[in-house]
Amino acid sequence: MMSSLLKATLMVLGAACVLLVAGAFPVQGAPAVFRGGVMQLLGVVAALLALWGGWRLSTGKHAQFLFGLLSLYFTTSGIITAWMYGSKAVEHAMVGGPMWFGALAMACTMVVGLLFAVIFGFFLLKLMKPRLWLAGAHWCCALIVAGALVDYCTEQTAHIYATVGSADKIDQVKTPAGEVLPLGFSLQINDFSVSRYDAPDMPQQYYHLMIMEQGGTYVACVRMQNRWVPLPPEHLTQESDTLKLFGRTIHKKDVKLHPGLDMPCVMLSEPMPHGVAATGTVKEYSADCTLYTDHRGRPETRRETLKVNHPIACKDWHLYLLNYYYDAVTNRVTLLVQARRAPGRWYALAGMVGLIICTACWCWWKRETPTPETDRKENAAA
Repeated sequence: MMSSLLKATLMVLGAACVLLVAGAFPVQGAPAVFRGGVMQLLGVVAALLALWGGWRLSTGKHAQFLFGLLSLYFTTSGIITAWMYGSKAVEHAMVGGPMWFGALAMACTMVVGLLFAVIFGFFLLKLMKPRLWLAGAHWCCALIVAGALVDYCTEQTAHIYATVGSADKIDQVKTPAGEVLPLGFSLQINDFSVSRYDAPDMPQQYYHLMIMEQGGTYVACVRMQNRWVPLPPEHLTQESDTLKLFGRTIHKKDVKLHPGLDMPCVMLSEPMPHGVAATGTVKEYSADCTLYTDHRGRPETRRETLKVNHPIACKDWHLYLLNYYYDAVTNRVTLLVQARRAPGRWYALAGMVGLIICTACWCWWKRETPTPETDRKENAAA
């Protein structure tokens, strides 16, 4: 048995190691340490130790352990399938009419998921023991590290600048290294809004432009800070009978004198993006998006809402909303979106879910009454 002083010493040494590696490493420092060679080496060592520990814990029951983990995978998959397709069946049934056929198909898939969960859940009850659940938790830790390493080696990220309301569809991205990558789908941003905590619900605000005629010369102005600000001449394009300003076409005959004004002009107005001009603490950004993709070879159109910390997943990509920029001259919002493709993410998520299940079952699984013979065998195996 270790003395109290030895335990305290090991705890202090462990805490010191964590501080050195996580924030105060004297060679690389905090910014680079998480992707540095030291952290990678520690991750590989930890994964190998976890694999070895799990294999040692299952000594004498290796086949039982492997089949038990396989049963855990099928049981979890069956529960998820039953939940997802059961929800869809209820959703289609509530619509009624021809959707009853879709509800029936979803219900059949739900039954298949339930059968998987029941059959392989029975195997779990017969095969797994507390010691095997602990071994499974070790292997799940190794799976998390493997996912992180795969991401480190194969992750691809790029930034997208998308104009809200533009008809352009984004179907490829350019990495910081200059490599152009196809997304496999098209993205279009339809609308954008900003909600705030302490700002009251304000009526729709409008953005105003004015084109004036001064001695045969046309000048465009924008309303900013309660005054008209002239725009640079290159924004206004003049043709024989028309004027073009920010994509709008105005006939010169519409520039005429109005009561109360001393020169001919025409006013242009359109709604501002909701919440952009309001004041107060920002609660969230929200962008309405359309994804043009395919499902099993058939074209598919999806409407999604993109928010900060609520990414959109499509194909192998995840889209994250990072920031927005409002141009008061053109009344346009440009979104900064990060596109990230990380194949190891699914391995890490599977490891996290498995770790939660294995740890919970190890704590609460019914333990057999120990006998001298079983104690002797387990001690010899360990």
